[in-house]
Amino acid sequence: MARTQSKCGALTTKRTRCQRLALVGASRCDIHCGPWSREAAGWRKTKPKSGKGRKRGKK
Repeated sequence: MARTQSKCGALTTKRTRCQRLALVGASRCDIHCGPWSREAAGWRKTKPKSGKGRKRGKK
């Protein structure tokens, strides 16, 4: 049976392409699909702001 799932292809620390299978619906594997990935960055931009930022103390 032919494999239809694509490979990850992210650059590894050895500067070669990752050979693991990508997650379904994503372009990267579970190792390379972290909070810094393109998919996660797009998700953060569309996520509504909660308004809970860092509170500044008195000087």
